Amino acid sequence: MASLLEYIGIGLLGGLILNVMPCVLPVLTMKLFHVLEHGSSDARSRKMHGVAYAAGILTAFLVLAIAVIVLRASGERVGWGMQFQHPPFVATMIALIFAFGLNALGVFEFNISVHGHHHQGYTASYFNGIFAAVMSTPCSAPFLGTAAAFALGAGAIWWQTLAMFLAIGFGLASPFLLVSFVPSLAKALPRPGQWMETFKSLMGFTLLAAAVWLFGTLQAQVTADSARDFLAFLLVLAIALWGTHHFGGVIYGNARRAIVRAVALGLVVAAGTQTLSLEQAKREIASAQCAGSAPAGAKAAAAAHIPWTAFDLGQIGVENKRGRPIFADFTAEWCANCKTNDKLFVDTQAVRDRLRTSGILPMKADLTNNDDALWDEANALGRTGIPIYVLYLPDGTRDLLPEAITTDMLVAHLEAAAKKFPPEHVVKQ
Repeated sequence: MASLLEYIGIGLLGGLILNVMPCVLPVLTMKLFHVLEHGSSDARSRKMHGVAYAAGILTAFLVLAIAVIVLRASGERVGWGMQFQHPPFVATMIALIFAFGLNALGVFEFNISVHGHHHQGYTASYFNGIFAAVMSTPCSAPFLGTAAAFALGAGAIWWQTLAMFLAIGFGLASPFLLVSFVPSLAKALPRPGQWMETFKSLMGFTLLAAAVWLFGTLQAQVTADSARDFLAFLLVLAIALWGTHHFGGVIYGNARRAIVRAVALGLVVAAGTQTLSLEQAKREIASAQCAGSAPAGAKAAAAAHIPWTAFDLGQIGVENKRGRPIFADFTAEWCANCKTNDKLFVDTQAVRDRLRTSGILPMKADLTNNDDALWDEANALGRTGIPIYVLYLPDGTRDLLPEAITTDMLVAHLEAAAKKFPPEHVVKQ
């Protein structure tokens, strides 16, 4: 039980840190605006908004936990953020974020938080919580990997999985709850004013940026025609939302509003039926032919990026027998942490130089689309989510790095591997 309590504490901390992860940034923007919008409301109202937001998060994590328990019982593989490997889910999230962005920019009005109707505002907080929970799942964070591995592991009892997911959810909800229940923090919030309209517009652009980021994931998952057709669907969705507000806004009667909304819904459904094929494409990794350490090093020195080759356990075995270490990066287009780490800490000049001089072969394990073999290997490494950074060493051991890395940390691990297995000792092919 003590061990479970420790894991629950780790889950709480991991959920708390999720609030500052890149994939939760758009939701943080929405949440911050909501806090400011209700900053002058009474204490009870603020508390109820906090409770409603937390309830939305916990509801989403409860559903995720139940899904994990059911899938695991049926023998299916489960992993953190795996739902983003499915194009229909990604497309749905893009459309929702896109619609939220248009709403914030004033293209249409969808006021579920009208002043004076607190029960509607609580509904908005509840669904914002659900949205925050869903958007948090493609992110990993310090401590979260340990908690997720325990919650998703085959050895976890169903109620332990449930407890871990709720702990992560409560950690994610805790900052907003704190602001809602601590009067001194609420008083420190800026006073509402005209500036909030500008802030709301900036929030809209932030949400559109998030939609663009997720569209990059969809592009990597589906054919070019499917991606282009989805953009056409988004255009129709925008027109339908604008038309609903412009021709059927609150200034018109109930009958007209109902007709306009029915026409808009029909337009969206028709566009979706005609355009949303989401045909999955086979993803290829641009890779260098790394037959030997010298040619690979020459190519790496000339390249502006690491010359990744596709992850292949068979090739790892062959290269390890030659005395050559392998550095593997498990990543995905939908993983915001992975992309941030790759840009800031992995694909840097220092790492490229060390890979070149050490002769270590870089491999990229791409989980943008579902790949059972790659998930099997991730589970063998004791991980249920990405990013994963690992060195496969010729003596059969593995040097597994933490999810949160720095360039200096990675270079140090590469140097240690090169010192133990010098490139000059690699058997020539």
